[in-house]
Amino acid sequence: MKNLFGFKELHIKSEKKESSSPSETSLERHVMSEANLFDIVILGAGPAGYIAAIRAAQLKKKVCIIEKNKIGGTCLNRGCIPTKAIIASANLFNSIKRASDFGIDAENININFSAIQERKKKIVDGGINGIKSLLKNYNIKLEYGTAELKEPFLIENHKENGYTEKIKGNNIIISVGSCPADIKGIHVDNEYIFDSDSILDIKNLPDSLTIIGGGAVGCEFAHIFSSFDVKVSIVEQLSHLMPTEDEDISSTLEREFKKKGIKVYTNKKVDTILKDDANVKVTLSDGNELKSDKLLIATGRRFNTSGLGIEKTEIKIGKRGNILVNDRMESSVSGIYAAGDVTGNAMLAYVASREGIVAAENAAGGKEKMDYSLIPSTVFTEPNIGCAGLKEREAKEKGIKINVGSFQFRSLGRAHASGEISGMVKFISDANTDKILGVHIIGAHASEIIHEAVIAIKMGMKSRELEDTMHSHPVYSEVLMEGAADVNKRAIHKI
Repeated sequence: MKNLFGFKELHIKSEKKESSSPSETSLERHVMSEANLFDIVILGAGPAGYIAAIRAAQLKKKVCIIEKNKIGGTCLNRGCIPTKAIIASANLFNSIKRASDFGIDAENININFSAIQERKKKIVDGGINGIKSLLKNYNIKLEYGTAELKEPFLIENHKENGYTEKIKGNNIIISVGSCPADIKGIHVDNEYIFDSDSILDIKNLPDSLTIIGGGAVGCEFAHIFSSFDVKVSIVEQLSHLMPTEDEDISSTLEREFKKKGIKVYTNKKVDTILKDDANVKVTLSDGNELKSDKLLIATGRRFNTSGLGIEKTEIKIGKRGNILVNDRMESSVSGIYAAGDVTGNAMLAYVASREGIVAAENAAGGKEKMDYSLIPSTVFTEPNIGCAGLKEREAKEKGIKINVGSFQFRSLGRAHASGEISGMVKFISDANTDKILGVHIIGAHASEIIHEAVIAIKMGMKSRELEDTMHSHPVYSEVLMEGAADVNKRAIHKI
């Protein structure tokens, strides 16, 4: 029997245990005073929560933030920052391996993976201390513990020492985030089988790794481990890696991955996963068998809503377990807001931060609305991916008549000078107005230069206007000027 992810159910009991708050019979101390009354109480100190707290404090509100684990959330502790720290090491190692191409002799270069992990830890710890300093500077009360809603605006914070503290807020913002989704029948043992959290703390590089899931997370880990000379296979059940991106971008990434020796399996589901003392064997829907030392499951996330006491309120929950909110980030209970992954919207740190600001503004009496119409996406593979606005297929589905322009990085002088010629830009513009509707980039520093395109789309610029904007030379962002020019078949350097 298979579950929704295409895996056959395995009879392996998970050893993962839910953390439990103190029982009703345990010794508890209930404290309630003026010091425990706040204008806004925020549950979770990730990129939605701590930023909401700071914005609320800027608006002169008395703020308390309750964090269960470490401040900074997934982004700082288990996501954006630690992965990019490791990617920086991977990219440097790749550059050193190509040193002879630049006239530099570099021999006997080795990977000290424990030092890479230690550097990552220092960066994360520095970020945590930085956020603590920000909260302190704004006089934001930071409490640790497991928060539980007892009434809509009354919270019991269960602390590790067994005490329970009561905290009341005139408004509440729930920003408790998400975690890797459990897949029925597959036990993440952190020895052979990992999720996207636990793989970050792996102590030694394996000889081989199979990755299930070809989205942003899976592709970034494929880049990391293949850069460290690990034999990597990546499996995606849809027709392309990065299936949410434009097909031309996805196809380019697949081609570059294959050049690096990464084995790519698309349009394939996983039938079985078996492990023994030597390796993990994955059998695909076409009968192919992939054997590797380790396995990474990178297929999705679930919302951290259990144990919050939401059932004691009238907060409405969606079918996926997410908290339903309106465009003001307000839940079905007036005065209770939610922000970040827990809302089930775009599960990205920078979206969470913007949602946190909107929630804080409204909790403080404002009238802000969340706008999801222009969310850039960035993936830190090599080459980088940066995208914004409509994809070609989306424009066609909407019945919009479009013009498409493109330009290859290999036609840029800067790309040749730096030895990074792989990649392209693709422009989607309205055929009637020439207004830029979407820009999609894969290539060196795409994650940085995409934001010029974000501003162009946000301001309603036309392709001709971006084409006529002078760019310094030689720079990677010239690819935008040339791509915009190609919309109207005016690109100077396109062959």
